[in-house]
Amino acid sequence: MILSRFKILTAVVVVALYFLFFRSPTPPPRVAQRPRIQLTTWRDGKGLADNAKASAVLGAMAHTFKGYHEMAWGSDGVRPISGRKRDDRNGWGCFIVDSATTLALMGMWDELELSIQFIKEIDFSHPKGLVDPFETTIRYLGGLVSLVDLIDIGIVPDHVASMEDRESILQQAVALTEKLRPAYDTPTGMPYPRVNFKSNKGEPDPPVVYIKDPTKIKYDHPAIGPARAGSNILEHRALTRLTRDKSYAATSLRAWRSLVWNPLPEPFPGMVDAPMDIVTGIHVGKDRHWDAGHDSYYEYLIKEAILAPQDEHSKHYEHRWHDAALSLRANLSSRSAHAPLKNEDSYLMLHQFIGKYLDGEVVNEMSHLAHFAPGNLLLGGRWLSAPNLITFGQALLEGCRHTYNATTTGVGPEKWAWTPALSSAKGFLEKSAARYPEDLENQDHLQRTGFWVANPKYKLRPEYVESLFYAWRITGEQRYRDWAWDAFQAIDRQCRTKYGYASLADVRVEVGNDLDEKVQVQGGLIDEEESFWAGETLKYLYLIFADVRLGSLDQFVYTTEGHPLRIVD
Repeated sequence: MILSRFKILTAVVVVALYFLFFRSPTPPPRVAQRPRIQLTTWRDGKGLADNAKASAVLGAMAHTFKGYHEMAWGSDGVRPISGRKRDDRNGWGCFIVDSATTLALMGMWDELELSIQFIKEIDFSHPKGLVDPFETTIRYLGGLVSLVDLIDIGIVPDHVASMEDRESILQQAVALTEKLRPAYDTPTGMPYPRVNFKSNKGEPDPPVVYIKDPTKIKYDHPAIGPARAGSNILEHRALTRLTRDKSYAATSLRAWRSLVWNPLPEPFPGMVDAPMDIVTGIHVGKDRHWDAGHDSYYEYLIKEAILAPQDEHSKHYEHRWHDAALSLRANLSSRSAHAPLKNEDSYLMLHQFIGKYLDGEVVNEMSHLAHFAPGNLLLGGRWLSAPNLITFGQALLEGCRHTYNATTTGVGPEKWAWTPALSSAKGFLEKSAARYPEDLENQDHLQRTGFWVANPKYKLRPEYVESLFYAWRITGEQRYRDWAWDAFQAIDRQCRTKYGYASLADVRVEVGNDLDEKVQVQGGLIDEEESFWAGETLKYLYLIFADVRLGSLDQFVYTTEGHPLRIVD
């Protein structure tokens, strides 16, 4: 026994001496280097700011803020033509919270200081009406945690926001999130579409009924789409990082579990059927797409992997997103063609769009919200080194640009449709509805442009310029800056009013420069200005023309409402 112990001791000493004198120290295990997202080889000063264009966008933001501050300070928004107040986001000053990160990135310190002082005094326990967890999370909570990140990283100077201000903003984020908790109190963790802050209980929307028989309810329990269940993990994870309270991230993980780990068959791999029953987790519909109601779930899959690459589930998120992106291309993407209204034998190839699978049928229709997809494909394709998806994203972005470039105003419509010429999906034309416009105006538009307008409004939405931002920062191609400038000029010309920017009633009708003419012209303007105009649209436009180091995609992940969150490994 003694001899055996002596041999063991001798062996240990020999091994120790060997590593001490004969081998260099073992290097630490290598951590895979984070992929670079933004272009690294900017040449000829291309990555520098285009100061004239950036200043023009900043001027639009200053005009927007001034109109709101003068006419509607403290309310959720201003009606940009009449100057009346709007309180449709619970009356907490949605414009102020949603626009604060834009003010920070633009360096509008006086306006930001006013906003921060207001934010610190919001009483989130007393809303006007029921609270929408989805909209509240992306506009309010996202804005609050992003503002804390911008303070922490030094973008907001000390004289604008002190450490006490920072703590107050963070506490406001915590207070709001705690009030939202009852929304997630369901058997699956998927949120109710509304929450009552007085009773602290989640509430369903009115029951969905069958069109042919309104006495029959379509779903046994409240049902929601993927976007509502899967668009809170970025904001909640940021709050967990800032507070070190893991329960926030855990809530969002549970909320999208039925989507990310879908136990049901997926005819389009990676894409879930919707809507989903929030009690059982079962998918009670057969809708699949990347458009309204589904969009930001797919957006958040890849963004969560980028925001937290060391997370135990990040690789799974990447795989799910990659599968969904390939399914989108294979099953729902098509190129438009002139409609064969006169029995033409051939189609003229035009632009690439993405449709929707709705209850067993492919519908060749796309909304402005789906303009986010090209940017998301470029982001994910860059992160995963998937050039095929980058190419797909660029092709879709050309189609998006076409919907802007082909209208009289130079602004794209809320919704449009097309007749598909070709598709990589087998049997696409057989599965899709061969629809054509009934009115002569849209028939003419179809013949000239390859698509017709299904909803002619423009609601100041950001998704097109959002995708241009990703395309510019990832590829460095000047055309994306040029397209963004075209879009800004068109919006500024058509939508600028006395108190801000109004929505367009019909993108096919030029409204002129004079405000009285704009209001009186057929179609004219709509007295509405959503907070995302300041929170997203102007932010992305400014970042396109600013120095590329500002708001870098290697430093931040942007939420679906355009709020930058710090990437911290």
